[in-house]
Amino acid sequence: MRKRITDRLSFKVFIITFVVQIVFGALICVILYNATPSSWNALRRQEMEKKFDSFIQRLYGVKFIDSGEVIDRFITENRCDIAVYKGDRFTWDAYPVVIAGSKYALDTRAKVLDKINNDDGRVSLYYSGNVIFKYNSDPGYTVVCLWSQENENVLWEALKNTMPFIIAAIVAISLICSFIYAYLFARPVRKLSELSGKMADMDFTVRSGSKRRDEIGDLGRDLDNLSSNLDETITSLNKRTEELEREIERVNELERQKDVFFAAASHELKTPITIAQGQVRGMIDGVEPYNDIDVYLPKTLSALKRMESLINEILTASRMQAGNEIDLRKEDLGSVLRTKIDEIRDLLEVRGIGIESKIEDDLIFEGSSELTSMAIGSFLSNAVFYSSEGSAVLVTACKEDGKIVTKIRNTNAHIDDADLPHLFEAFYRTDGSRNRRSGGSGLGLYLGKLIIERQNGTVSLDNDGSDVVATVILPASE
Repeated sequence: MRKRITDRLSFKVFIITFVVQIVFGALICVILYNATPSSWNALRRQEMEKKFDSFIQRLYGVKFIDSGEVIDRFITENRCDIAVYKGDRFTWDAYPVVIAGSKYALDTRAKVLDKINNDDGRVSLYYSGNVIFKYNSDPGYTVVCLWSQENENVLWEALKNTMPFIIAAIVAISLICSFIYAYLFARPVRKLSELSGKMADMDFTVRSGSKRRDEIGDLGRDLDNLSSNLDETITSLNKRTEELEREIERVNELERQKDVFFAAASHELKTPITIAQGQVRGMIDGVEPYNDIDVYLPKTLSALKRMESLINEILTASRMQAGNEIDLRKEDLGSVLRTKIDEIRDLLEVRGIGIESKIEDDLIFEGSSELTSMAIGSFLSNAVFYSSEGSAVLVTACKEDGKIVTKIRNTNAHIDDADLPHLFEAFYRTDGSRNRRSGGSGLGLYLGKLIIERQNGTVSLDNDGSDVVATVILPASE
């Protein structure tokens, strides 16, 4: 844990700032000391005067013979010199008395004069006081104190007296300033570190929201721009990936449908070919009943025509699947519908089915009338073949919201729910036996849907109560 804390930028900034401020404070003290001139210390002089007065008062209670020890102690403690003269007045020419038991008291006039006339750059001061020693019958003594005061740096003396407070103040101010500096500097850096960490975890929605105008603010805004650009890029890549996956799925589905389509087409073509081949071989070999040429030649021709029709439908479906361009022209859907209705009237009469139509005029669309006629024919044929005798087919066509909506309704009909999702699959028939008594190939609805969708339209086939409704929608054109 200690190593992790010491590795933090805030800790390093704090320590560096603290040390710099401590060194700076000490440097200021040194500069002030060196820049302050030396002078007499008036405080020290006043202090010495007080000590001397106290010393004189103490000598009043001491015998003269015992005063040597007291005098020597004062000399050593205060680094001064003491001379004692008999009488209450003295001159520098007088002779000092000898103090018994004293090692440091000045006891000759020469020593006194030498102290006074020293030439070592110091100024000698003196203090004098009158003393009457205890139990002494002499008239009294004069005690003279010679004190040499050197020039001193007053600031340094003041600093020494206040040094604990100065150190405490410097340390306290350094700690506070270092903490504030580290907090102001490291806090935004830590936030940017958290932001970059989230970006590293692929979260590009986070933003610093920095409003600072300094380099840290510029860095925060750069990270915001980077996060935004990465978010947009990844979102775009995800969309493209999804589109590519959908395209791959669509291509795979088309490939699957193509395989199913060609497998079913092969099966559907094989049947009429086998029938025609068997009939022709029977007629050539004279095998009964195929030796009756008048009967089986028309049947063989019918099988070949059915195969030709199936091949044409397969080729058309293949062109639609391949995406070949359709020659789009402005056509009238009403004319196409009326023509197809006229073509199936004979079939309707044979099956005993009525037909009603309500088709508006001016139903113009862009497309191919030939292909659209094929698609409409598939839906009409489906309605006829899957309607019961006596029912009716209703055809309506009108404009709705810029689109042409065509509905082919065959009454009294129903499609099983299980068959609805498969109606537009190639070669799918609703009858489980897949027989051809209806005459269909199974490609009609599939091909019709392809043609309408290639012309930007839609188709649907649904149950509507007791009826089945085929809905074809094409974009209208002016």
